[in-house]
Amino acid sequence: MERYDGPKARIAVGDFQVKAAGATVEIGDGLREMLLTSLFNTNRFIVLDRQVVQDLMLEQDLGASGRVKRATAAPIGQLEGAELLVYGVVSEFRGDASGVGIGIGLPNVPLSLGGGMKNAQMAIDLRVVDTSTGRIVFATRVEGKASDFQGGIGTSIGGGRTRMPISLGAYQNTPMEKAIRVCIDRAIGFLCTKTPAQYFH
Repeated sequence: MERYDGPKARIAVGDFQVKAAGATVEIGDGLREMLLTSLFNTNRFIVLDRQVVQDLMLEQDLGASGRVKRATAAPIGQLEGAELLVYGVVSEFRGDASGVGIGIGLPNVPLSLGGGMKNAQMAIDLRVVDTSTGRIVFATRVEGKASDFQGGIGTSIGGGRTRMPISLGAYQNTPMEKAIRVCIDRAIGFLCTKTPAQYFH
C-alpha cells in the first residue's frame, strides 16, 4: 500500500470464530494474528492488542506494589481504549475445492510423468463494531481462492519396488496458504476504505 501519514483510528481485533467444516480453532487464531500484523503495517490504525491486557495489568499492579523501582514502574491509567472492534467468522474453508490430475506412463520405460491442479478457497465474514454504541459500523464477506500445479517424475528401481518422486511444484506455498493471504489482504482493503472518516483523528 502507498505510504500513509494521516490520522489514525483506534482499533482492536476480537476472536475469530471458526464455523466452517474442515477448519480448526487454530485457523481462527492464526487469522487473527495475521490481521493484527497487517492492520499495524497499514499505518492507518492504532492497533490495540486485547489478548495481552491481563499481562499488562499484572505488570502495572506489580509496579504499584512498591516492589519495582519507581522510575521504571509501568503507570496505571494509561491504557488506551479502542473505538472499533473487528470480529471475524471463518464461514468457508476448503483445501480441495476442485482439481484435475493427469498421469502419463511410457511403455517399456520405467518412467512416469504426473501432475494435477489443486485449488483452495475460504471465506471470512467480517464485522466492525463501535465500542461506545455497540452498533455494527459495517460488515462484509471476503473470499480468497488460489490454485497450484503440482507435478512429479517417478522412476522405478529394482523391478518397481522403489519409487523416487521429483517435485515440479510451480509454487512454494500451498493453495490454502495463498487463499488465506488473499482473504487477509481483501479484509485490510475493506477496513482501510470502508471505516467511516470520523474514526480517524
